[in-house]
Amino acid sequence: MRRTAAEIAAAAVYELYPGVEILDGGPTATGFVYEFSFPHPIHPHIIEEKMKQIVREKRPIRILEMVPFSASELLLSQNQPSRADVLPDEDLVQMVQIGTFHNFSPGAHLKNAAELAAFKIKAEPLPEKRMRITGWCHRSKDELKQYLKQLDNYIEPSRIGEMHGFWKGDVWYAPGLKAREKLIQFLKQHLFEGAFEIACPAGVDSFAVHKQQKRPKVAEVVSGEKTQIRISFFGLSDEEKKSSLQLIGKTLIILGFDHSISSSGFFTLDGIGRSCLLAAVDQRGNDLQITAHVETILEQMLEKNLMVVLENK
Repeated sequence: MRRTAAEIAAAAVYELYPGVEILDGGPTATGFVYEFSFPHPIHPHIIEEKMKQIVREKRPIRILEMVPFSASELLLSQNQPSRADVLPDEDLVQMVQIGTFHNFSPGAHLKNAAELAAFKIKAEPLPEKRMRITGWCHRSKDELKQYLKQLDNYIEPSRIGEMHGFWKGDVWYAPGLKAREKLIQFLKQHLFEGAFEIACPAGVDSFAVHKQQKRPKVAEVVSGEKTQIRISFFGLSDEEKKSSLQLIGKTLIILGFDHSISSSGFFTLDGIGRSCLLAAVDQRGNDLQITAHVETILEQMLEKNLMVVLENK
């Protein structure tokens, strides 16, 4: 739905402003976004009304498979060189068609514009006469209204941290440093058991350095612009891999997180539905490395009122 909404927004701009160049965009974690090169100011309500017209017309969303050369020629004929530049070198590429509008847009789409029940957009100017359209879409007007109200009341974790006196911009203050250190010690307590702890030089391949230690479990606290807890497991069976991943999951549950896991890591949703990576997973054969992102975990604990776990330590 979000992918199709992005293309309907691009189609609306294309039909309203033929001289405008479409730059880049697509679905986001909470809606959709597109950037354009505009030679003059625009009014988002005009674009939104054009999108509504496309929806009312119940335009079919057609998916065309084309060879890259033909797709490029089609996009160039519609004065969209930036979109032609992003075409991959593959046998076939997937193009979306909405009326006379065509664009390179791989992935699943709605069948018809009428399926886009409710949406809202805003526009913001960018340097060099560019414009970004950000949008949100839902399956009903009530859902959209509820989400926009939630968005209005949402406070970013970085701002919450400032309100608690943890930091100001990139500068950390004593309460923030204390909380971060408590979190690091908590993660070490739960995750470092049985590990050979080391400290790697900055900028090295930590996985390779860990493997050189010839130990089944190697761990370190990585300090830098961002703080990370990194644990490597070697020579694992499938059952041991599962157990190692469960260890991470149990630790996040103790901290109070509702989370999901995929092949790439452990995620939680923030207060407006964005996916936040708490810990990355890197599997290499029988080896496994987990990288927990300390500042992200701390920010999400602040947002979700989970700091009591650390305060009791």
